[in-house]
Amino acid sequence: MSLSKKILIIVLLISNFNVHAYNRRHMKRLEQFLRGLQYEFNERTIHSKRLEPAGDCTADILEGYQWDGQDAMNVPGVDSHQVCMDNCDMNEKCMGWSYKANTRMCWGMHSITGVIAVPGVNSGSCVGQNLKAKCEEKKEGQYLSNTIKTLENIDTVEICMQRCDEEKLCFGWLYDEYGKNCYLASSLGEFQPGPGFLTGSCIATQKRIRLADPLKVFRKEILQRHNIKRKDHCVGDLALDDNLNTVSQQFAEKLAAADVTPPDYDATKMQAVYYGKGDIALNGAIVVDNFYNENKFYNYEKPDFSSTRHFPKIIWKSSSKLGVGRAFTVDRKSMFVVITYDSTDTLTDSSYQSNVQKKCS
Repeated sequence: MSLSKKILIIVLLISNFNVHAYNRRHMKRLEQFLRGLQYEFNERTIHSKRLEPAGDCTADILEGYQWDGQDAMNVPGVDSHQVCMDNCDMNEKCMGWSYKANTRMCWGMHSITGVIAVPGVNSGSCVGQNLKAKCEEKKEGQYLSNTIKTLENIDTVEICMQRCDEEKLCFGWLYDEYGKNCYLASSLGEFQPGPGFLTGSCIATQKRIRLADPLKVFRKEILQRHNIKRKDHCVGDLALDDNLNTVSQQFAEKLAAADVTPPDYDATKMQAVYYGKGDIALNGAIVVDNFYNENKFYNYEKPDFSSTRHFPKIIWKSSSKLGVGRAFTVDRKSMFVVITYDSTDTLTDSSYQSNVQKKCS
């Protein structure tokens, strides 16, 4: 249902309310409906951004240079280089990314052939190692290249190769056997065989690898954000628990296999379920923030899990452990996150008062 249709429904509800609709029960339902509508709207419009890189695309960080090569993606309107990094991380063909802050443009390269000096650009690779390799290739001919330095009176091809090894941004070399000139290049194009020149590429083999288990990274993000929020309420830190991770993961996989929007979860359990469309790159911290933002609706005098069923669980004082599960639908267009806490408290008014504290900082 579109946002405009939902707004129309609200108008009709309000316009047809009679005096009995103002009793507590009906007003509470309307408030919950409005909050649900706002939450869904936020879910559709929020940018999926990580607060820090996960570790996959953090090699070869360069400032003032843009990768040259074959494009894998061009993404406009990107807010930070971390988000650009994540876009590349999600694209299995992307070997490296470049980001220009003042234009908010993100580029990803399928095959990197070198670098070009561009002020204001940050770049990084996703191959888990330096893209610059030791110069070992040697063949007759020349690459079409972007020459950054010309060295004269170089007696041997081996010396020319050594000079490229010593130059941080040299990704290839060309040696003129007759003129004894050595040309160092920051990027390489098409190879053209022929006599008179020796040349070679100093670019490493490009193969995507994953430096960190993404689920472990995600769990760490969830945990860290919980503890930041708990500190604001002067309650102790949580720790990850393997058993709770297993329980959460099994439930997340069950939900993803069913591939339907889950109903409002049983508010009597110390468990929270997140569901979102198109949230493949969503950082764990963003999930926690979505839950925590319910605090604006929380009434410390008359607590109620039915309208703010996630926020209290984040700062629940008697909890000491949590587990996290994350699963995707087969088409990877939907993500389910399950967070399970170790507290066995019965959710009564007295337990709320002793476990849900106002901000202390």
